[in-house]
Amino acid sequence: MQFILRAIEYWSSAKYFSLRLWDSFKSIRPPRTFVGWTYVAIITIAIITRLWDLSGRSLHYDEILHAWYSWMYSQGMGYSHTPLTHGPFLFHGGAASFFVFGSNDFTARFLPALFGIFLIGMPYFLRNEIGKYGAIFASIYLLISPSFLYFSRFMRNDIYMAVWALALIIIMIKYQRSPRFSLLFAWAIIWALAYSTKESAFLLAGTIGLILIFQTSKALWQWIKGNRFLSDIGPSGDLLIVLGTCSLPLWAPIAGTIQSALGVILVNPDPNDPRVIAGEIIRSNAVTGAPVGGSLYIAAFIFLVLLILSVAIGLLWDRKRWPILAGSFAFIWLILFTSFFTNWQGLFTGVWGSLGYWIAQQAVERASQPWYYYLLGLMVYESLAIVLATIGSIYLLLKHRTNFNLIIIFWAAMTLILFTIAGEKMPWLLTGITLPLVIVSGIVIDKLMHQAMSLYMRVRIYLVWLLLFIASPIIILYVILPSKPFSVEIYYIGILIGVIALIYSVVLIFQWKNATNNWPSLYSALPILAISFICVWAFGIGASSVRASYSYDNMEKPRELLVYSQTGQETSYAAKCLNRIKLMSEDDIRILVDESDNFAWQWRWYLRDFNNVDYRPLNQGPIKELPEYQIIMMSKASENNHVNSLGAYRRTGELHHLWWFPNYAYEQLTLPKILDGAVSSQGWQTIYDYQVRREMGSSMQRSNGIIYIADQLTDDVTSCTKRQ
Repeated sequence: MQFILRAIEYWSSAKYFSLRLWDSFKSIRPPRTFVGWTYVAIITIAIITRLWDLSGRSLHYDEILHAWYSWMYSQGMGYSHTPLTHGPFLFHGGAASFFVFGSNDFTARFLPALFGIFLIGMPYFLRNEIGKYGAIFASIYLLISPSFLYFSRFMRNDIYMAVWALALIIIMIKYQRSPRFSLLFAWAIIWALAYSTKESAFLLAGTIGLILIFQTSKALWQWIKGNRFLSDIGPSGDLLIVLGTCSLPLWAPIAGTIQSALGVILVNPDPNDPRVIAGEIIRSNAVTGAPVGGSLYIAAFIFLVLLILSVAIGLLWDRKRWPILAGSFAFIWLILFTSFFTNWQGLFTGVWGSLGYWIAQQAVERASQPWYYYLLGLMVYESLAIVLATIGSIYLLLKHRTNFNLIIIFWAAMTLILFTIAGEKMPWLLTGITLPLVIVSGIVIDKLMHQAMSLYMRVRIYLVWLLLFIASPIIILYVILPSKPFSVEIYYIGILIGVIALIYSVVLIFQWKNATNNWPSLYSALPILAISFICVWAFGIGASSVRASYSYDNMEKPRELLVYSQTGQETSYAAKCLNRIKLMSEDDIRILVDESDNFAWQWRWYLRDFNNVDYRPLNQGPIKELPEYQIIMMSKASENNHVNSLGAYRRTGELHHLWWFPNYAYEQLTLPKILDGAVSSQGWQTIYDYQVRREMGSSMQRSNGIIYIADQLTDDVTSCTKRQ
């Protein structure tokens, strides 16, 4: 009874807090400062860039998986969590979007786009720590970042995880400065959402947990010795205990990493594990990542021990607050993993399967990417962030070792290290790596912007250096590249811009001398030089971002490293064509879709509103009942089997139903090769060809398909696979 009364008391305080938030929201007025209006402009551009032509690109291979099961959930067919597709938050969010707005490519990506918009504004809440200029830079960089723009217009979990990660950092910093229950409550809720979104939450929890352990090590040691109460462990200790006790039972499958020494199978290996193939370890005919046989009881015992330990530590810390915080965490986690209590198997797949499955995947190394894959991705898309963060971290560690700076640098370094160690490497994980790099870069930019000089003189000098940095690449590229990238006229224009900038810089140097009675020093000029260079560099980052996310040429012939396995753009063109035919036809259309060569994958989503669709493999010989169908879609590899049966059909187009970026284009890179390329014109030509033209020596891998339409339906159809 006492627990219920306490719960009512705390939930009442939460309701009071939410009412205060609503009152604060109603009292919002137009901004009165430069920073405020800058953020209004940034968020406005963010809304446009995230929602503009959101459905233009065909859904990616993985997006179709997520959209399909979310749509089934929204149609009342239920949802069952499986670790293969990560956490249930994405499917609940996707189903909600489809239920409210209808199902299409736009609504599939609508919630990720909203999260992408929100993420861009979040550095504002760290402006006191980063600095106002640093916060603005961080938001602008998140706005123009190729990986963030691309994957905030993408139905995957990673943009959600970026929001949760930055929100947790913000809450941690705010709570350490001013402990409030509302912040601790938000801390528990967001951790529940993070664990329900993707298993990378375990890496994030490990990183933040280490930070909090370092900060509270002295207090923890005093508690262990009996010289301090656990309730008096300090703000960082509060955060650590809530994180640790709420999530500790979810870490139980980590015992599977030592199962060989124990002689049990707590985490069933994946069938593609090289050790299983070589016969070095045994795999049971059970679910990957699950305990096998009697090990199930050992797994249950480990979980219960960790659960009891969590409850004991939590109650020892605070008998009043901990039940509310842990209960809120458990409630959100439980309703998502059990699909609002309709799938109780989700209790097991969430508690053991989530981490267990991905421990089993570690040795498989799906996608077979080299260890430097993320470094390559960062240099192609986020070079400004990685260079600024690397140089800036050294500077901050030497000159500005504040608590906040140390936290962000550690977060950035650990994220890159852990993701590099992880067996599976995918392009969408660049968002999690880039985010802390952007925050570090923002801190560095703020230091550069606060150099001692009037704003008027600073802007004029920035203009000079901008002109120089625009002219320099034109001149350098024309001189060093064997294949001239542009005409000689452009080269001369670059020289002219450079000469004008140099003349104007001489004028400014004398103006500086007259204003300050001192000649400008190299120390005072370096920040201006750096900011100008960064502005030009950021322009290039933005151009790369626009090309990756909006270019239809890029969609139809993808050449981006951000692509792992992309559905062909012609798929969405064909889907629109088939829907037009459906509207024009009086009778229900029968469609046959080839299941061979993975051709049917995307059509389950794009043909979800068609009633008569049959799926069968067409690569095993002719099918006699072809005339029963008005539309036949098949892999090109199956076409020869049916040439004699397609006389009553017209070929209305070919499509690339799947693209892959070729790993062999970069998997043989070595340090000697990189150094050799850095001092040769051909090496720079290769960099220029890909960075600027997106041309590479290796072709994208692809699978092709064909669409046949019955003659009686083709009067108004010329092609189904071209952009209309």
